[in-house]
Amino acid sequence: MPLTAADCARLDAGPDAPAFAALRERFAPGTPGTVYLDANSIGPMPLAAPARVQAALDAGWRVARRRSWNEFDWLDQPRALGQALAGVLGAGPDDVRVGESTTVNQYRLLRLALTLKAPRRVIVAERDVFSSNRYAAQGIAHAGLAELRLVPQADAAALAQALAPGDVAVVALSHVDYRHSLRLDMAALTAQAQAAGALALWDLSHSAGAVAVDLRGSAADLALGCGYKYLCGGPGAPSFVYAHPRWQDAAWPAICGWMGHADTFAFEHDYRPAAGMDGFLVGTPAVLANAAFSAAADLWRGIDPALLDARHRSLTDTLDTLVAQQCGALGVEVSSPREHARRGGHVALRFAHAGALAQALVAHGVVVSARKPDALRLGVHPLTTTHAELWQAVQVLRSLLEAGAWRDPRYQGSSV
Repeated sequence: MPLTAADCARLDAGPDAPAFAALRERFAPGTPGTVYLDANSIGPMPLAAPARVQAALDAGWRVARRRSWNEFDWLDQPRALGQALAGVLGAGPDDVRVGESTTVNQYRLLRLALTLKAPRRVIVAERDVFSSNRYAAQGIAHAGLAELRLVPQADAAALAQALAPGDVAVVALSHVDYRHSLRLDMAALTAQAQAAGALALWDLSHSAGAVAVDLRGSAADLALGCGYKYLCGGPGAPSFVYAHPRWQDAAWPAICGWMGHADTFAFEHDYRPAAGMDGFLVGTPAVLANAAFSAAADLWRGIDPALLDARHRSLTDTLDTLVAQQCGALGVEVSSPREHARRGGHVALRFAHAGALAQALVAHGVVVSARKPDALRLGVHPLTTTHAELWQAVQVLRSLLEAGAWRDPRYQGSSV
């Protein structure tokens, strides 16, 4: 039987409804009547974020000035934020730090892996991974510090071929494909890389805060991820970085900064890495960005990862079904995996004119994104999206497809 609006309303009234309604109320609403399906690009804003930033500006910068480093624990932000995120990442409470960008963290974890696995010097990466990840690896190879070996897709067969020569230091994979939302089996591919003597490095940008992540359980060696997507850290929020305890003190970090020194304010001439994840710190924390991120961190501290994953499954299964039932005959194909365990944070559709259709949807109150050549991405957020909103969004999608709205010249320009 086709899903109906009443079915979506019933799903929103399920046994977990009070818990998610309370969480939803801790986020600021957007434009009335607009459905936001862009959490894979930028997550919703926690209600407390503006006040946190204002406090850092006013009580911190304006009034306390340099005293703020002590009075407001600004120097402890990377550790405190990391501890707040650890639960939804399946990490130990002191295994995560927040700081720098995803690209910087990708670079320094690749460099660390090459150090740990010397004299091996091959980086294995996906050919069609998000560009910045590939660029970071290419930059290292261009500098003569490694050889880059690309695999067409991250499956067991392709990885086995890449690992066969026995010279691979690190396999760098994205947990979820940024276009079509394919989620990889972290535990299986990590074990395969490690059995061949390589480290496994994971980018969690399109999974952390949406679906189940278990870094410790999967024995992942290294990981990083974006702070401003599902984790709701705000525009340009810092990235997070993870290292399994077995590697935290195994080598000097790739970038040695004063915040990662064993005695930060000793100002010694020679670098001594701090113990554990503190050695992964680099420069002065991004105080204002971290203040905004702290509003989301307070939410993540209390989230049950299993409940989060179950909610995401219900939402994305519903969206998948609605699109297939109502739009499947109109030229749109669901391209993300149908099974929840193989699907990441967003539901992806394949449509020849995805970019123009995305702009038409935004103009009609459904905020989505597209990626070339043909991916339309609907980024569901498990803490704020409702099943009723998914029904509303699919009705708009169907009407635009039936009208051929993507052909309108207004929607032909480029868009982020």
